[in-house]
Amino acid sequence: MSNRVAVRRSSRVSALGVAVVACFVTAFAGGCGSDRLATVPVRGEVVVDGKPVAGVQVVLHPIGSEDPRLLKLRPTGRTAADGTYEIGTYEMADGAPLAEYRITAEWFGGGPVTTTSQSEDPESAAPATEVDRFGGRFANPDSSTFKATVGRLSAEVPKLELSTRAATPPG
Repeated sequence: MSNRVAVRRSSRVSALGVAVVACFVTAFAGGCGSDRLATVPVRGEVVVDGKPVAGVQVVLHPIGSEDPRLLKLRPTGRTAADGTYEIGTYEMADGAPLAEYRITAEWFGGGPVTTTSQSEDPESAAPATEVDRFGGRFANPDSSTFKATVGRLSAEVPKLELSTRAATPPG
């Protein structure tokens, strides 16, 4: 009789072990049970009026994609004192999903030091103390001339050369 009890316990333990392993495999195979897209490290540089500056918020806006997961993301980074930045999508500096992007830039005094796409509202995660020093000239993804390509092996992000001075009209 005790052998039957031992066999039943052994069967329950084996079934439980298989179930636990299956859950872990499923979770990791599916990206930890979420619908996160894989990301690639993205780094770039911003100069303003020829000099590196801290605090410029750089945002990547996906173009030409029909993936609803990608369309709701705005990978974001903020420049350090040397003008460099790292993009974060789900976590700080975790990179950006594979895609083509238009790049926008805004430079506010104050505001969040760092943001990600997962912030409740990356645009207003903390109140800024000033208006955009660029006057909004680089804030519209529809008119941005800056583009980035994030591929499997690398990210091509141009150096952003921005100015606080408005362009003078020709003529």
